[in-house]
Amino acid sequence: FDVEVAFPVDASGTLVAMQVTLLQKGSACPLSVNINAYKGMAELSAALEAGMTPIVSYWSSNDMLWMDGKGQDGQGPCAVDQASKCGETVKFWGFAVEALEAEGSTEAKAEPVPVTTTTMAITAPPMPV
Repeated sequence: FDVEVAFPVDASGTLVAMQVTLLQKGSACPLSVNINAYKGMAELSAALEAGMTPIVSYWSSNDMLWMDGKGQDGQGPCAVDQASKCGETVKFWGFAVEALEAEGSTEAKAEPVPVTTTTMAITAPPMPV
């Protein structure tokens, strides 16, 4: 899966939403969520402005068919979950941290911020299911 996460801000730099999109190679049907009515948006906006470190988590579960199962159209890749088939390691790559223009801004999209590690391997036993 490809995961896209965005934190769009308004012209004053205040967070207006949290957006997550999951994309699966070969699928023309992304799964997206836009959270724009979170009651702690002002606090989250201040925390993001202060700076954060991205954290990536990897886990397995026997009940993930909602994401990668056959689906209502029967076209998904998996008929059953096989959490035991999840690898002991996983690689994350292609990280890009970029400043995006504020909504309503005429400024062009900023150049990507250099990321010191664009590939990493995480080794951990799968979580119990």
